[in-house]
Amino acid sequence: MADYDDDRNDDMDGDDIVRNEDGVITVAESAEDAKPSKPRYLATGPGLKPDPRYGSTLASKFINCLMWDGKKSIAEKIFYDAFEQIANKLKIDPLHVFEEALDNARPMVEVRSKRVGGANYQVPVEVKVKRQQTLAIRWILEAVRGRKGVATATKLAQELIDCYNKTGSTIQKRENTHRMAEANKAYSHFA
Repeated sequence: MADYDDDRNDDMDGDDIVRNEDGVITVAESAEDAKPSKPRYLATGPGLKPDPRYGSTLASKFINCLMWDGKKSIAEKIFYDAFEQIANKLKIDPLHVFEEALDNARPMVEVRSKRVGGANYQVPVEVKVKRQQTLAIRWILEAVRGRKGVATATKLAQELIDCYNKTGSTIQKRENTHRMAEANKAYSHFA
């Protein structure tokens, strides 16, 4: 009867229970506990493979968002050409410039519409990390596609440099979002 209870307790919580030679039961660490946590800026999906040149999943995510009509090779060419231009202009690692540009374009708060008592209020809310990254990528690509008359790689390189230097239309959009949240902070209790 006692053996039956021990077997049932072994599978209760999903961890492997190990009985030592002296009869003491210990819980073995699972492989998930041993994994290091991801850095904050890598809010990408679990199945995303890193890009071949830099080994960055963030760059791979950006390339996928840059891609039109499933033409990934063209998106990769544009992205890597932009990185070459950044390296030539700034003489520093373009991956560092890219990550810093995304960090600078990332919004911390945004406003959401909330209906209370027949009136709509713009309520400021904190933005989750994954949405921060998504908005930063989206805003950068909107700014790139909004510029006209130059090759896309050149436009992307210039926009990333602008975001790195905290200037440009993407940073302006982020500041407008923060300004709207600040103006409506009186309604934050509706969140």
